[in-house]
Amino acid sequence: MKKKWLMVGGAVGISSIVMVTTGFSALASTSGYDAYKSALKNTKTVQNVAVQAAAALQDNGNVLASANGSFKVSLDSKTASGSADVLTNGTQQSLSFYKQENQTVLKSNASDVYFVKQEAQKKHKNEKNQTGTEIPQQVETVIDALVGNLKDYVAVDTKADGSKEIAIELDNAQIPTVVNALAPIAIKEATKEENDGEKKDDTASTGKFPFNEDFLKHAALQLTQDIKIEKVAVKATINANNYISHQEADVTVSGKDASGAAHQVTLHLQADLSGYNSTTPDSVDLTGKTVQTLKHDHQGKHDDNE
Repeated sequence: MKKKWLMVGGAVGISSIVMVTTGFSALASTSGYDAYKSALKNTKTVQNVAVQAAAALQDNGNVLASANGSFKVSLDSKTASGSADVLTNGTQQSLSFYKQENQTVLKSNASDVYFVKQEAQKKHKNEKNQTGTEIPQQVETVIDALVGNLKDYVAVDTKADGSKEIAIELDNAQIPTVVNALAPIAIKEATKEENDGEKKDDTASTGKFPFNEDFLKHAALQLTQDIKIEKVAVKATINANNYISHQEADVTVSGKDASGAAHQVTLHLQADLSGYNSTTPDSVDLTGKTVQTLKHDHQGKHDDNE
């Protein structure tokens, strides 16, 4: 099921989300825009890196969910490791993960069971996607075309040591019309309930995991009407070596739920990058551990190794 790995995928993807958000929003005056784009491209060449990431979701000033994670990622060896602490609706959850030897290993701190998902079937697809180098160039061209007058709202501060601080803050009136038009569709799609068949599958799989895989789904509001982006604020730090070392973004969205109640939802994301090309992900030895193997449909039988 598409939602089953939301906890890990969401945590690992925090820094990527921030990068995408900043790449779209922090399109500055020529110097600022070019500086950020250059740093983004340079950071993408890093083969391994350590990431400290955090996220928080608030509704009308009340925290619905928050997450903190620490990750090590190696693109050259296709390995990764990390841990995430998540607080939602007053419930704390902690999870560790390892990507190694074509498998992903998950473990809740509340259990001694290691859940293992084999990744071999995805290898061909990933290799195929990596050959599509023309797509990033097309995306870059589209983003360049959408910059418009956003270049008038950025602040760029170049420090004496060669590092740069980039910041932009847009209110509703300054956000491009096309972005605000697409926002309700994206938000509704992200929070809508799935079909009855998938709900039955979720019920059938209850208890297979010692953690709630759908914690963000449960915390997210079901905004259904009058949805609009009120504010976008983005900051990025580029170090003297032209790597992005810090990014953060705050997005405020207003809207109403099905009952007509008004909400103002704020999502905060941030990531700190370090250890460029000098980071080695941790691994776990499953020998002697209690292991449950998951099939790709998450419905298959589990094998236990004592």
